[in-house]
Amino acid sequence: MSIDFKVAYKGTTYALGQWPLSATIDDVKDWLETETSILKQGQKLLWKGKVLTNDATLESIGIIPDAKIMLMGSPQQQIDAVHSMDRTLQQRAKVTAAFARHPKKRTAAGSSRSLQDVRYTFHQITVLPEFQGQDKARKLLERLRDDRGIQGIMQHYKWSVGELAELSPFEHAILGYNRNAGERIALRLRTDDLSGFRHYDTIRKVLLHELTHNVWGDHDENFHKLNRQLNKDVITMDVTFGGRTLQAVGPHFEPEEEEETGLASGSHRLGGQGTIPISIAERRERAVQAAMYRLTKQEEQEMDEGCGS
Repeated sequence: MSIDFKVAYKGTTYALGQWPLSATIDDVKDWLETETSILKQGQKLLWKGKVLTNDATLESIGIIPDAKIMLMGSPQQQIDAVHSMDRTLQQRAKVTAAFARHPKKRTAAGSSRSLQDVRYTFHQITVLPEFQGQDKARKLLERLRDDRGIQGIMQHYKWSVGELAELSPFEHAILGYNRNAGERIALRLRTDDLSGFRHYDTIRKVLLHELTHNVWGDHDENFHKLNRQLNKDVITMDVTFGGRTLQAVGPHFEPEEEEETGLASGSHRLGGQGTIPISIAERRERAVQAAMYRLTKQEEQEMDEGCGS
């Protein structure tokens, strides 16, 4: 018996036509390598949320006619470009043990930082010198490092990342990567046309995605469960309503022009005046719900596909 099915990859659907049910996933990967230029060893095929093993047959996975299998992976030239940039960044700046042994005792604002603040953080910031706006790029990475919610997550999970670096904007298909479970995390900061920088919230979501790779390597259900939790945590650990902070986790970056959150400190009553006060717990819950609405399935898939880890 034979069956027809499709493979979807980054918005493109490949129709494979009729295949015998005895064909293996390894056979499918051979075909896809020719069509997509993604090496077989770099491919991951997902069906019903599970990563398919090479020795599984189409019959054993229970595939149905006209089914769509998801392909994850990057063409070899993109992988080579990331590795090249990685080597360049490594040559420019190395994380030294001396930094951890002799941390700065005070922040730029002059306030004391605890040993925990210094230990569980990003120990080095690196930007690309060949592009304009280096100061803005560095300021953006420092804002991520000093983000109250990110700080809380780093301290809670006891994560220490050697370097937070800017990724080349020419790698359009790659949003970020995590090397060696936290040795270096690189993020794409600039827009495709190089006219500006990507939105802060979007970059922070990619950072949370890459931090999840400190624990889980594959983009499976365990990975997504933790990633969704981090997107909740980053809000509950850093939400300010009407100037009242729900949970303080040490010093944080205060930009000159902070983006509006769109959330007010109370609930407005139609036809009335003033606001109805709400509790801190209710504010936190609203913030969590807002965060989860913003982290959509489409965003998860885009970050999975744009991940170079």
